[in-house]
Amino acid sequence: MIKLVAIDIDGTLVNEQKVLTQRVQDAIHQAIDQGVKIVLCTGRPIEGIRPYLDQLGFADEEDYVISQNGAAITRVDTMEVVDHVPLSLEEVTELYEFGKNYPADICLLNEERFYMVLPYGAEPRIEEDLIDEGRTINMEVEIIHLDHLDEKEEILKMVYFGDPNEVDVVEQAMSPEWHDRYYIVRSQDYLIEVMVKDTNKGTALKKLADHLGFSMDEVMAIGDGENDYEMIEAAGLGVVMENGTERLKGIANELTLSNEADGVAHAFRKWVLK
Repeated sequence: MIKLVAIDIDGTLVNEQKVLTQRVQDAIHQAIDQGVKIVLCTGRPIEGIRPYLDQLGFADEEDYVISQNGAAITRVDTMEVVDHVPLSLEEVTELYEFGKNYPADICLLNEERFYMVLPYGAEPRIEEDLIDEGRTINMEVEIIHLDHLDEKEEILKMVYFGDPNEVDVVEQAMSPEWHDRYYIVRSQDYLIEVMVKDTNKGTALKKLADHLGFSMDEVMAIGDGENDYEMIEAAGLGVVMENGTERLKGIANELTLSNEADGVAHAFRKWVLK
């Protein structure tokens, strides 16, 4: 019996216009009425999740979100941080020193701030694509020099952002050693996300299930992208969207319809609702 459902947002919960449809909302609320816990599990920071929490009515309930690809777990009604896994300043510096040799923008994120790290002497200009990314996650992009970063300000992930060809160059330059030392995922063709080793949606989902007293056999996860891989693998029932990557479909227990066809609602009707 499914007692906890983890749902990715972009490409899964919402359609390509970033709209959470009424059919998906209705299916989620029917599951909640039957006692099922719902957790949104995303690469977005919590500010980028808030509109959907409000739309679903989660803001005043004892509900949780997994944000930043698993680097943070937060109880929504009290904003209590149940778990967070920040990069050290030494790790941030190392990742910056590597990335500054390539054309992709280097960004730092936590739950409150979205920084673009600018080398000294560079023109202080933010490309429109990065501004649009900030709008998507409800955060304003701020320019910072790395040595101006407060040591007390915890960074949850670093992002290499740019044209897909620019990001290809960064990805190809990353040796196997980098993957041994960090969790690295190409979650979109225009960005690579880097977090603390073994920090991902799957490890966070296990932590939250344990916190709530559920076994992983009682957990369903729904996703579409490469950053959903560990979550789909960890869940007792891993469901992949029709628009999901081929690699993700390769480990799916089940497939559902696309995000344009309310695939989350279809999955709930088929495997969750009584």
